[in-house]
Amino acid sequence: MELVEIGKIINTFGIKGDLKIASSTDFGEQRFAPGSHILVKTPREYLDFEISKHYIHKGFDMIAFKGYTDINEVEKYKGCICYAPKDTSLLPEGMHYISDIVDCEVYNNGTYIGKVTDVYQGAQAIIGVDVNGKKVMIPYIDAFVKNKDIEHKRIDVSLIGGFLDEDWCSFIISRDIWRILDNIYY
Repeated sequence: MELVEIGKIINTFGIKGDLKIASSTDFGEQRFAPGSHILVKTPREYLDFEISKHYIHKGFDMIAFKGYTDINEVEKYKGCICYAPKDTSLLPEGMHYISDIVDCEVYNNGTYIGKVTDVYQGAQAIIGVDVNGKKVMIPYIDAFVKNKDIEHKRIDVSLIGGFLDEDWCSFIISRDIWRILDNIYY
Protein backbone atom coordinates (compact mmCIF):
# COMPACT_ATOMS: atom_id res chain seq x y z
CA MET A 1 0.00 0.00 0.00
CA GLU A 2 1.47 3.36 -1.04
CA LEU A 3 1.03 6.17 1.47
CA VAL A 4 0.82 9.93 1.07
CA GLU A 5 1.54 12.52 3.73
CA ILE A 6 -1.64 14.34 4.74
CA GLY A 7 -0.45 16.49 7.62
CA LYS A 8 1.51 16.95 10.81
CA ILE A 9 0.20 16.92 14.36
CA ILE A 10 1.40 20.25 15.68
CA ASN A 11 -0.31 20.41 19.03
CA THR A 12 -3.10 19.27 21.29
CA PHE A 13 -6.25 21.34 21.59
CA GLY A 14 -8.24 21.48 24.80
CA ILE A 15 -8.23 18.78 27.44
CA LYS A 16 -10.44 16.18 25.72
CA GLY A 17 -7.82 14.72 23.37
CA ASP A 18 -8.33 16.87 20.26
CA LEU A 19 -5.32 17.38 18.00
CA LYS A 20 -4.35 20.33 15.81
CA ILE A 21 -3.19 19.29 12.34
CA ALA A 22 -1.14 21.35 9.86
CA SER A 23 -2.75 19.78 6.81
CA SER A 24 -0.77 19.05 3.66
CA THR A 25 -3.68 17.58 1.71
CA ASP A 26 -6.22 19.17 -0.58
CA PHE A 27 -8.76 16.60 0.61
CA GLY A 28 -9.01 17.33 4.32
CA GLU A 29 -12.77 16.79 4.45
CA GLN A 30 -12.34 13.25 3.09
CA ARG A 31 -9.05 12.34 4.79
CA PHE A 32 -10.07 13.54 8.25
CA ALA A 33 -13.77 12.58 8.09
CA PRO A 34 -15.14 10.78 11.14
CA GLY A 35 -14.88 7.03 10.56
CA SER A 36 -11.84 7.30 8.29
CA HIS A 37 -8.47 5.87 9.28
CA ILE A 38 -5.08 7.58 9.24
CA LEU A 39 -1.60 6.31 10.02
CA VAL A 40 0.56 8.26 12.45
CA LYS A 41 4.30 7.72 12.12
CA THR A 42 5.99 7.54 15.49
CA PRO A 43 9.76 7.08 15.87
CA ARG A 44 9.25 3.31 16.04
CA GLU A 45 6.20 2.46 13.92
CA TYR A 46 3.08 3.50 12.06
CA LEU A 47 -0.04 3.50 14.24
CA ASP A 48 -3.53 3.21 12.75
CA PHE A 49 -6.20 5.49 14.24
CA GLU A 50 -9.87 5.90 13.47
CA ILE A 51 -11.04 9.50 13.48
CA SER A 52 -14.05 10.22 15.68
CA LYS A 53 -14.31 13.99 15.18
CA HIS A 54 -13.17 16.58 12.64
CA TYR A 55 -13.67 20.34 12.48
CA ILE A 56 -11.82 23.42 11.28
CA HIS A 57 -10.56 25.98 13.80
CA LYS A 58 -8.65 29.10 12.72
CA GLY A 59 -7.59 27.44 9.45
CA PHE A 60 -6.36 24.22 11.03
CA ASP A 61 -7.90 20.76 10.83
CA MET A 62 -8.81 19.59 14.30
CA ILE A 63 -9.33 15.87 14.88
CA ALA A 64 -9.91 13.39 17.67
CA PHE A 65 -9.09 9.68 17.66
CA LYS A 66 -11.75 7.15 18.55
CA GLY A 67 -11.24 5.94 22.13
CA TYR A 68 -8.90 8.78 23.09
CA THR A 69 -10.68 11.35 25.26
CA ASP A 70 -7.89 12.87 27.33
CA ILE A 71 -5.02 15.21 26.46
CA ASN A 72 -2.56 12.94 28.28
CA GLU A 73 -3.34 10.05 25.91
CA VAL A 74 -2.52 12.00 22.73
CA GLU A 75 0.18 14.43 23.81
CA LYS A 76 2.91 11.96 22.81
CA TYR A 77 1.86 12.29 19.12
CA LYS A 78 2.77 15.98 18.85
CA GLY A 79 5.21 16.42 15.97
CA CYS A 80 4.25 13.16 14.25
CA ILE A 81 3.41 13.02 10.55
CA CYS A 82 0.02 11.67 9.42
CA TYR A 83 -0.37 9.45 6.36
CA ALA A 84 -3.23 7.91 4.41
CA PRO A 85 -3.38 5.40 1.58
CA LYS A 86 -2.83 6.98 -1.83
CA ASP A 87 -6.26 7.30 -3.45
CA THR A 88 -6.21 8.54 -7.04
CA SER A 89 -10.02 8.57 -7.14
CA LEU A 90 -9.89 11.79 -5.10
CA LEU A 91 -7.93 13.59 -7.83
CA PRO A 92 -9.65 15.54 -10.60
CA GLU A 93 -8.78 14.40 -14.12
CA GLY A 94 -5.31 15.52 -15.19
CA MET A 95 -4.11 16.11 -11.61
CA HIS A 96 -1.52 14.09 -9.70
CA TYR A 97 0.04 13.83 -6.26
CA ILE A 98 3.10 15.91 -5.43
CA SER A 99 4.99 12.72 -4.60
CA ASP A 100 4.45 11.56 -8.20
CA ILE A 101 6.35 14.61 -9.52
CA VAL A 102 9.49 13.91 -7.46
CA ASP A 103 12.12 11.97 -9.47
CA CYS A 104 10.63 13.00 -12.82
CA GLU A 105 13.25 13.75 -15.46
CA VAL A 106 13.11 17.34 -16.72
CA TYR A 107 13.89 18.26 -20.32
CA ASN A 108 14.39 21.86 -21.50
CA ASN A 109 13.40 22.08 -25.18
CA GLY A 110 14.24 18.38 -25.59
CA THR A 111 17.57 18.43 -23.71
CA TYR A 112 17.81 16.59 -20.39
CA ILE A 113 18.67 19.01 -17.56
CA GLY A 114 18.02 17.05 -14.35
CA LYS A 115 15.56 15.41 -11.97
CA VAL A 116 12.90 16.90 -9.74
CA THR A 117 14.06 16.70 -6.12
CA ASP A 118 11.44 18.87 -4.36
CA VAL A 119 8.07 20.49 -4.88
CA TYR A 120 7.28 23.70 -3.02
CA GLN A 121 3.69 24.81 -2.50
CA GLY A 122 2.70 28.45 -2.27
CA ALA A 123 0.75 30.81 -4.48
CA GLN A 124 1.95 28.49 -7.25
CA ALA A 125 3.87 25.23 -7.17
CA ILE A 126 7.61 25.37 -7.83
CA ILE A 127 9.69 22.33 -8.70
CA GLY A 128 13.26 22.07 -7.47
CA VAL A 129 15.41 20.43 -10.14
CA ASP A 130 18.92 19.12 -9.53
CA VAL A 131 20.94 20.44 -12.48
CA ASN A 132 24.55 19.26 -12.22
CA GLY A 133 24.51 19.48 -8.43
CA LYS A 134 22.75 22.85 -8.29
CA LYS A 135 19.11 23.28 -7.41
CA VAL A 136 17.18 25.27 -9.99
CA MET A 137 13.67 26.41 -9.07
CA ILE A 138 11.16 26.30 -11.92
CA PRO A 139 7.59 27.59 -11.54
CA TYR A 140 5.24 24.69 -12.26
CA ILE A 141 3.00 26.74 -14.54
CA ASP A 142 1.94 26.48 -18.17
CA ALA A 143 4.26 29.33 -19.20
CA PHE A 144 7.26 27.06 -18.49
CA VAL A 145 5.87 23.51 -18.28
CA LYS A 146 4.90 22.40 -21.77
CA ASN A 147 4.21 18.70 -21.20
CA LYS A 148 3.74 16.51 -18.12
CA ASP A 149 3.95 12.75 -18.55
CA ILE A 150 3.98 11.78 -14.90
CA GLU A 151 3.27 8.11 -15.66
CA HIS A 152 6.58 7.93 -17.58
CA LYS A 153 8.33 10.34 -15.15
CA ARG A 154 9.01 13.07 -17.73
CA ILE A 155 8.38 16.82 -17.62
CA ASP A 156 9.13 19.01 -20.64
CA VAL A 157 9.81 22.70 -20.01
CA SER A 158 10.76 25.70 -22.09
CA LEU A 159 12.86 28.02 -19.96
CA ILE A 160 13.72 31.64 -20.65
CA GLY A 161 17.30 32.90 -20.55
CA GLY A 162 18.75 33.07 -17.07
CA PHE A 163 17.34 29.88 -15.61
CA LEU A 164 20.29 27.75 -16.68
CA ASP A 165 22.80 30.39 -17.80
CA GLU A 166 25.96 29.95 -15.69
CA ASP A 167 26.95 33.58 -16.28
CA TRP A 168 23.75 34.81 -14.67
CA CYS A 169 23.98 33.15 -11.23
CA SER A 170 22.11 30.00 -12.43
CA PHE A 171 18.87 31.71 -11.41
CA ILE A 172 18.89 29.77 -8.14
CA ILE A 173 16.16 31.16 -5.95
CA SER A 174 15.37 30.47 -2.33
CA ARG A 175 12.89 31.98 0.08
CA ASP A 176 15.78 33.64 1.93
CA ILE A 177 16.99 35.40 -1.21
CA TRP A 178 13.48 36.71 -1.90
CA ARG A 179 13.27 38.00 1.68
CA ILE A 180 16.61 39.80 1.25
CA LEU A 181 15.49 41.32 -2.05
CA ASP A 182 12.18 42.37 -0.52
CA ASN A 183 14.06 44.18 2.27
CA ILE A 184 16.27 46.01 -0.26
CA TYR A 185 13.32 47.48 -2.13
CA TYR A 186 11.24 48.56 0.87
